Amino acid sequence: MTIRNAPLPKWFTRTDFGIFIHWCPYSVPAFAPTDVGDFGTIVKHHSLRYLYANQPYAEWYLNGMRTRGSAVTRYHQEYYGNRTYLDLADDFKAAARNVDVDAWADQFAAAGAQYVVVVTKHHDGFVMYDSNVRNPKRPDYHLDFDFVGQLAQAVRSRGMRFGVYYSSLLDWTFQTRPIRDAGDLVLGYDTSPTYLNYVWDQWHELIDRYHPDILWNDIGYPTDKRLPELFAYFYEAVPQGVINDRWNSYPNWLHNPLGRAAIDLGSRYLQRRESKGGAGIPPAHYDYRTLEYNTDWQGGDDYFEVTRGIDKSFGYNRMSRPEDSITADQVRALIKQVTPQKGRLLLNVGPMADGQLPPQQAALLSELETTQN
Repeated sequence: MTIRNAPLPKWFTRTDFGIFIHWCPYSVPAFAPTDVGDFGTIVKHHSLRYLYANQPYAEWYLNGMRTRGSAVTRYHQEYYGNRTYLDLADDFKAAARNVDVDAWADQFAAAGAQYVVVVTKHHDGFVMYDSNVRNPKRPDYHLDFDFVGQLAQAVRSRGMRFGVYYSSLLDWTFQTRPIRDAGDLVLGYDTSPTYLNYVWDQWHELIDRYHPDILWNDIGYPTDKRLPELFAYFYEAVPQGVINDRWNSYPNWLHNPLGRAAIDLGSRYLQRRESKGGAGIPPAHYDYRTLEYNTDWQGGDDYFEVTRGIDKSFGYNRMSRPEDSITADQVRALIKQVTPQKGRLLLNVGPMADGQLPPQQAALLSELETTQN
């Protein structure tokens, strides 16, 4: 598939450091186990079933709530009892209005970031702006103010580029079965025209509203013949825009009874992909590759991006210990390591529910700021 004929834009090839933001209803409970290792270590030494049973990512809280016997289930019962994830989302909507995006943008720019990518919808399905494309399952499951637009303006006014993350394949408002292994991941998405059109319309809304410099998809994309049209639409609207590599589609026949027979094969593929931090077999079209909690780049001459949290999670984890966090010196070393290989670091911050950065994360950004000055 030939969509982009021109070289990658210079703004992207010259970047070496960006900020990722994971901030959604999972920032209210803000819990994941911390004694299981980070994502990169787990996928190198354990199965995907082990990973999902011991998920270090706090943003997977809803999946943990649905998984019998998980650490999240025990935590939720102790601290929240019978309150649902929808209740937590209401708490988040009330707290989120306290966010100061200008303060964030000041911190990111001072730390030396050249671009910012924000989660606009994670796997829990909650939308982080006042979308006009309503979720048919939960019409009010979104922020009631334009957080994404406010952040985009703050970021760009300080000379940084702006990108949007969107979970296309997984949306747990459409699928309620927990993800416990590779088979659940492959089959854990909705194949209905309703969902395909929902994702299609929301991507177009993001492009039309915010003209993002980066489309950052995650996990994959539902099988849809229109996907090349989405890329072409994006490049028409944003000629200097770039697209990451997480757009693979899994065939819909896997959802029929015979499909389960092929899951073992798919599991081996997924394990190989995850063991390389997500940079396994690329989709038909992408501009750059992505690694996750991993710097072992084996992708040849492609441009790439290493992404990780300041600690073991992307979403805020109140259980995180000082020893779980990366240091400013390690951040600088990572950037120095990957830049000569055409890489850059996308370092994640996970704000608390009220929009404040956790003290340890804010301190790291301040230490990076000292280096910049």
